[in-house]
Amino acid sequence: MEKIQVTLLRISGMKKYIYWGLVLLLVLGAGCGKKVWPEPEADDERFEIKIEQARLEGDCLYVQARLRGNYQNLTGVILEVEESVVPCPGCPFMATSSEVLSPGAQEVHMDGDLLQVSHCGVDSEKYKRVRLTGVNVYRDLGDVRSNVKELY
Repeated sequence: MEKIQVTLLRISGMKKYIYWGLVLLLVLGAGCGKKVWPEPEADDERFEIKIEQARLEGDCLYVQARLRGNYQNLTGVILEVEESVVPCPGCPFMATSSEVLSPGAQEVHMDGDLLQVSHCGVDSEKYKRVRLTGVNVYRDLGDVRSNVKELY
C-alpha cells in the first residue's frame, strides 16, 4: 500500500511540473514572432523624375518632366534653380533659389506621368540650371532628385 501511495505522489508531482511546463511554453510562445510597425516595400513605393525640357519665356521658367514608378506617392515638388553670370556645365549643382510646391499648386500640373512646373519672376539675363526634387509620402524613402537641365 505504501508503494502505491509513493507512486501516486510521484505522478501528482509530475502533473504539477507538466502543467507549469506547458504554461511556461504558452507564455514564451505568445511572445515569439516579429512585432514591428508595417513598413512600405521600398522598391514598390519609389519613383523617379527625369526633366525632359526646360525653357525660359520672358521672366517665366517652364519645366516638363516625366515620372516613372509609383509616382502616386509624390506629395510635393521642390523647384531648384541655379543662376550664374557665366555658364559652368561641369560644376556641381548649387541651387541659388528653391521653391516648395504641392501637387495641387497653381504652378504644378500633372497629367498621368507628365509633370509640368512653372515659375515666374526669374532673371532672364543670367545663365540657369534647374533641378526638380520629388518628395515621397513615405519620408523614410527620402527625396528623389531629377537630372539637372541647363538653360544657356
